[in-house]
Amino acid sequence: MVISHNACAHSASSLPIVKPIMACSQLVNQTLPGVEAKISLTGAKVVTHDNKTFCQVSAVLSPDIGVEVALPQQQWTQRILQVGCGGLCGSTNLSLSNANGCMPATQGEFVVAATNMGHSGSMMDASWALDPQKRIDFAYRANHLTAQFTKALTRTYYGQPQKYAYFMGCSDGGREALMEAQRFPDDFNGISAGAPAAYFTVQNSFYHGWNVVANQRADGSAILLKNRLALLHQTVLAHCPTESGVKDGVLANPFACHFSKSWLKTCEANAADKSACFTAEEIGVIEKLYQGAKDASGHQFAVGGLIIGSELRWPLPETAQGSSPSDMMALPALQYVLTAEGKKSDITLAHFGFDQANFQQLTKLAPLYNATDTNLKPYAAAGGKLILWHGLADDSINPTGTLAYYREVAQQLGTHRAAQVIKLFLLPGVGHCGGGEGNDQIDLLTPLMAWVEHQQAPQQLLAGKAKATAAPQALPAAEKPKNAEDAASVQMHGMQRPSSPVAPAAEAMRATRPVYAYPYIAVYNGKGDPLQAKNYHAVLGNYPSVLMGEPIRQLIAPNNPPQKAP
Repeated sequence: MVISHNACAHSASSLPIVKPIMACSQLVNQTLPGVEAKISLTGAKVVTHDNKTFCQVSAVLSPDIGVEVALPQQQWTQRILQVGCGGLCGSTNLSLSNANGCMPATQGEFVVAATNMGHSGSMMDASWALDPQKRIDFAYRANHLTAQFTKALTRTYYGQPQKYAYFMGCSDGGREALMEAQRFPDDFNGISAGAPAAYFTVQNSFYHGWNVVANQRADGSAILLKNRLALLHQTVLAHCPTESGVKDGVLANPFACHFSKSWLKTCEANAADKSACFTAEEIGVIEKLYQGAKDASGHQFAVGGLIIGSELRWPLPETAQGSSPSDMMALPALQYVLTAEGKKSDITLAHFGFDQANFQQLTKLAPLYNATDTNLKPYAAAGGKLILWHGLADDSINPTGTLAYYREVAQQLGTHRAAQVIKLFLLPGVGHCGGGEGNDQIDLLTPLMAWVEHQQAPQQLLAGKAKATAAPQALPAAEKPKNAEDAASVQMHGMQRPSSPVAPAAEAMRATRPVYAYPYIAVYNGKGDPLQAKNYHAVLGNYPSVLMGEPIRQLIAPNNPPQKAP
């Protein structure tokens, strides 16, 4: 949802509908030039989603890149939309997110494509990484080839190419989005990258691993449990101003507040009631989790720790002997994905050293996986537009890294040129790719289309909070996690709705608020309903320098070598 819904409607009306020139079933017999891989078309059938009909094509691009493409039969308005995949992927899902209220998306007017990124399995299965080719496909090749395949398929089915191509993704999908802009600047005209796992090698090792180890006793039991987080969050809100002029429990700029252990009441020795205090052991953990991974000399190895204001969603275990989402994220990555030599089953988080030696070891694969090349000059030269966004209460990927990346890009391009290419939106109180206490209902596709097609650079979004339902809805069978690992991934990345190339209709909102492009924040006017966006104005935010240790800064240095495909 954005300030004006007219932009999306205008974009839709400016391009006429184009109908297919052949039957859906004929596509399996067509030659599709321009794809740098062997194509095995495995199916083409007419399907219906939300009363809209599509020709849904499935294919395998050599060696094992699964692709699905849904091509509208009646209402194509000459646009392609490719969607990213979260976690470690392993399946194709055509679902559209962060496009609520955008008419072309809700009316099914896009050719929509998705890939499994070169392997099949659960979102957190890492065994595929034993195959070097699958590493490359996951890192960047699968999405690039999917873009080529989708464009070739579109040209064949409609008898003409698309006018515009877009990519949207969040979490690892955000990393994929940045990778496309960095490696393949001609693939997409417009890209939306949400909460990107750009520092992939650090994210799934030092960041999530630290969340586990910093919270463990010598016997492996957890110290700080989830049932303590509400008290911690309340304490933070008592000491951090919201900066918005409204005391609503949402930090408009958490970068302006810095945690101090003096805020926490220490429990007396042998206290029976700890409901309003923390033990010294718990306070030590809290400090470490906010700080992020460091060695004994103070070298910082992650782009910050858990950000202040995100406490209610911290990835901690329920019980002292339980596992956490961070545990399930870090260990498979360290044993399979991040090792240059293949599987290392002897790696355990308890014995993983948070030191410079291990950091340097992990940087071997940084040029492959990390989407941290800040030289977007080729993408700018191609006329590309990039919307970068991140929830400011994200417990899974710290928005500090996204802010640092944006600043480096702006420095490389120069302020004026950067404003023509990239915009950053930071969403107060929003968790990982959505959820949280803040207004998390947004439409990023509308401003992206308006920017690409009409040169209307987005200066603000309208973020909404959906009206609360009477009771939580049970997940449909198609959406339920398959196992404990997928359940953890759901907590970290959000549950996808059943695969559909049609965006859900816009929900009724109980609150709206503007989100201004960085570095501005929304501040209440002092009168009128604070739940209505019209009663806010833009104020320059107080964003101090992003403090990062030298090891992690090397990953976003302006003189990084270009990430060229081998």
